[in-house]
Amino acid sequence: MGKHLTPGEPYIYQEKDRLRIKSERDLDRYILRPGDVLYLSRGATTYPIIIEEVPDATVAPSTFFILTPRPNIVPVYLTWCLEQPQVEAQLAALRTGAGTPTIPRKGFMQITIPLPDLATQHRIADLWRLHNRERSLRQQLVAESTHLYRLAGQRIYDELTKIRGQQ
Repeated sequence: MGKHLTPGEPYIYQEKDRLRIKSERDLDRYILRPGDVLYLSRGATTYPIIIEEVPDATVAPSTFFILTPRPNIVPVYLTWCLEQPQVEAQLAALRTGAGTPTIPRKGFMQITIPLPDLATQHRIADLWRLHNRERSLRQQLVAESTHLYRLAGQRIYDELTKIRGQQ
């Protein structure tokens, strides 16, 4: 589900995300596999997510396009392309609807992206992964420094309160 995804981060299944459904219709075309790219096509913010790990028989809701890259396309490279401002502009031009904007599938299938050789795609994919790792580390650093700042503030405040109480 969309609430399990974070823009710009690969999806790795967690047991807490499990949701069981039983359907009378054939869901084969909605089943996800590692290497698939989900594209959130509805809402004010649209974005791609690469599926890195997912259990068997996991399906995506209809708010996502499921992209299964051909062998000549590196999935992470495709994700990177879909995040580029030039592609985002192409997709924004397709968006329709006032209440819940939607990118129509037909228009989505007509966008163009450059397709370099596999080695170049892999280098770009490595850059994407490194960027995401750096962003994650920066977020952790900010969270930890905020935590330490608060602890220091508590100690200083407690010391000031003790001093004031002694006067």
